[in-house]
Amino acid sequence: MQPTPLASAETAPKYASAPQAGVVIKVASTAKQREAFLRVPWNLGMHNDPLWVAPLLDDYRRMLDPKKSAFLQHGELECFIAYQHGQPVGRISAHIDYDYDSHWPDEPKTAFFGFFECKDDVAVARALLSAAEEFAKKRRRVRILGPFTLDSKGEMGLLVDGFDKRPRIGTSYNHPYLGSLVEAAGFTKAKDLYCWWYNANSPIDPLTSKMAARTRALPNVRVRTASLKHMEREVNIVRDIYNEAWSKNWSTVPFTAKEMQIMASDYKVFIDPELVLIAEVDGEPAALCLAVPDVNEVIRDFDGELMRKPWNLVRLLYRLKYRRPKAARLILLGVKEKYRASRKYGALVAVLYEEVAKRGAKRGYVGGELGWTLEDNQQINRGIERMGATHYKTYRVYEKPLVG
Repeated sequence: MQPTPLASAETAPKYASAPQAGVVIKVASTAKQREAFLRVPWNLGMHNDPLWVAPLLDDYRRMLDPKKSAFLQHGELECFIAYQHGQPVGRISAHIDYDYDSHWPDEPKTAFFGFFECKDDVAVARALLSAAEEFAKKRRRVRILGPFTLDSKGEMGLLVDGFDKRPRIGTSYNHPYLGSLVEAAGFTKAKDLYCWWYNANSPIDPLTSKMAARTRALPNVRVRTASLKHMEREVNIVRDIYNEAWSKNWSTVPFTAKEMQIMASDYKVFIDPELVLIAEVDGEPAALCLAVPDVNEVIRDFDGELMRKPWNLVRLLYRLKYRRPKAARLILLGVKEKYRASRKYGALVAVLYEEVAKRGAKRGYVGGELGWTLEDNQQINRGIERMGATHYKTYRVYEKPLVG
């Protein structure tokens, strides 16, 4: 399938910076310009890579649209396209998240970059990253961190290990040279994020199973699946547990009500209730497991389009019913602090892991990705290993101090 046409330099917006080594960086601010920004990966030939799966652009269009973006209710954003010889050769976004400022008041004044795609050219990469840095400096930021699309609730990091694995839903894929280009522009590693692979019916560490069984047997502990008939209630529970359980995780910012509603609306089409589990203690939601079918398996021929090509929506619904994905991605698995710190209920996470593994295998899933986790979260990483999963991909977040 051929990609949609891209904007030429003649139709691109005004300069964002002076040309460097034949590279022109321009701001993408109108709907047409944002469309060219989103289609840069096609211009770079990503659609010819057998492992790349084009993300559904409807989500990104809404994310970047000032009238629809939930992020822009608590942040600001600018998008840049790099042109060389009249053709797009790269892109980057630069953004400020005021929720991040509020949630991490002791952090240095931080800006972010995201959507980073680039040809294998140091000059192009430096020009793009310089544009993001200038955006940040004008807003008196002293550090820039990324890539984030657009925050910790979306895609994070550049893939630096696992290039022979295709991306799962909600994760990105890039060529190996991108990390080197970022480092050549003066960025250094801030944090690595791990993704794990679990094969269905893999043996779980006996001690972990014993602890899970003991917790599951408590009379006041109940594990239930999500109810699609009570989506508003379930969405509020997910938001409440996430915002509490992940509040101290590196770079995490809370979900706003609108962001959670959008996520629920997007996932409702393909969610499998058997993979969304809530553990209750004395009737109170205490822990959450959110896994979703890997829809990337069934949208590879959609060319990034869903709602603009209604036939793709029909095909998606058909495939989800009759050719369901064989793998899933476990996105969230966490326990509220007061239960996580309790000897009595600390194994709730193991209970949910066992439950989702058993239910997933029963539903026919052959395995799934767990991630991401922080490289230095040794407790959760060792726990995942004991449950039979293997570290198989690494994403890296970069940072750079800003001077002047």
